[in-house]
Amino acid sequence: MSELKNQVVVTFAGTIIPESVRGLLYICKYDYATKTIEICNTIVFDRAYDALQAFANIPNPESQIAMGGTREEFVAELDELHANLNNPFWVNELSDYL
Repeated sequence: MSELKNQVVVTFAGTIIPESVRGLLYICKYDYATKTIEICNTIVFDRAYDALQAFANIPNPESQIAMGGTREEFVAELDELHANLNNPFWVNELSDYL
């Protein structure tokens, strides 16, 4: 926890995420022609469960979620999601699952 205590965590666009956040939902749009993904909106949640509920109830399979029961788990999942969004192969393959 001490490592994360002073770490600034940001969204893909660079907005600072408050310490209380345990879930983040990116509302996305996937362009099948160019095989790219655009983040249209970002929603943050203080509880991972709330993020999961929102993700499950939106009619947008292109959207992406990161969540964790602890700050450490959330940040680890968010880091992995950001790495995937920066990986053209992963973004290209995403269309197979939409």
